[in-house]
Amino acid sequence: MNELILGIDGGGSRTRALLADRSGSIIGSGAAGSSNYQAVGFSAATQALLAAIAEARYSAGVPDEAPVAAACFGLAGVGRPLDQARFLAWGEQHNIARMIHVVNDAELLLAGGTAERWGVALICGTGSICHGRTPDGRTARSGGWGYLLGDEGSGHAIASHALRLATQTADGRAQAPGLLRLALEYWGLAEPPQLITHVYQGGVSRTDIAALAGPVAALAEEGDPGAQQVIDQAGADLATMVAAVVRALDLQRPPVALSGGVILSSKRLRASLGAHSKVELGDITRVDDPTTGAVVIARHMLAEEARTLACDSATA
Repeated sequence: MNELILGIDGGGSRTRALLADRSGSIIGSGAAGSSNYQAVGFSAATQALLAAIAEARYSAGVPDEAPVAAACFGLAGVGRPLDQARFLAWGEQHNIARMIHVVNDAELLLAGGTAERWGVALICGTGSICHGRTPDGRTARSGGWGYLLGDEGSGHAIASHALRLATQTADGRAQAPGLLRLALEYWGLAEPPQLITHVYQGGVSRTDIAALAGPVAALAEEGDPGAQQVIDQAGADLATMVAAVVRALDLQRPPVALSGGVILSSKRLRASLGAHSKVELGDITRVDDPTTGAVVIARHMLAEEARTLACDSATA
C-alpha cells in the first residue's frame, strides 16, 4: 500500500488537514475549529485536530486503522519547544503517524511559499507572527505573543483599534464616524452605549472581535479616513515585525511568504506593509493554503528517513 502522509495547519480561526500519498497528491481533506491551544485550551485544540483528521480520512475513503507514515502539525501558539513537545507526546499517544513533526504554523509558509524553504514567513489572520529561516537553518521570530501581549497588525489588533476609534468618536475624542457606524451596523446595535454590553457581556470571543477586521479593511478600500488610518497602522506594525526578523538573521533580500485571511484579503494592508518596509525584501508570494506546506514537510520527513536507511545499509 502506498504510504500516507498527513499535513495539518492549525490556526486561531480554523484547523485544516490534508491526507496525501507519498508523491504529495492530495486524496482527502478535513476542517474543524481553532486548534490554537493558547486561545482555546489544549483539550479543545486536540479535539479540533482529531476532527479535522477524521474528516480527511473519511473524504479519502481511508479507514481509521490505515497507518500514516509521516505527519506534520503546523500549529499556532506552539513556537516554543515545551509547547511542541506537548503536542508531539499527544500525537504519539494517539498513534497519529509513525513519524510526527510539530512546528509553528509560520514554518508552513516557508515550505509552501518559498523555493528553497528559507526566507521570511508572515502570518496575519486572527493573530500575527513573523518567522524567518536562513539557508543554513538558523531561525528567528517576532510577534506571536497573543492578543493581550502583542499580535500587532493582526485581525484582532485591527478590530480593537477600530473599536477604540469608534468609541472615542462617540464621546468626541476622535473623528471616525464611518467606524462608529460600521461597528453598530455590524452587530445590529442602535446606540453606541450598547457596545459596552455587547462586547463585555454578550459572549463575544476574541475570534468574534477579530472578524470585524474584514469589514474595516473593506471600508478602508472605499476611502474612509478612519478605516485607512487603522489599516495603515497595521501595515506599519507588520513591517516592523518583518524588519526585526530580517535584521536578526542578517538576511539579504529574502523571499517573503504571506498568509492569513486578513492580509490576503486586504490590498491596502499589503500595500501598507510594503510602503512601511524598513528593509529590502525579495519576491513576495501569497500562500492561500499553508496546509500544503505541511504536506511538503511530511514528504521531506519520508525522504530523510529513506536516506538514513540507505546510509545505514551501505555502512552495515
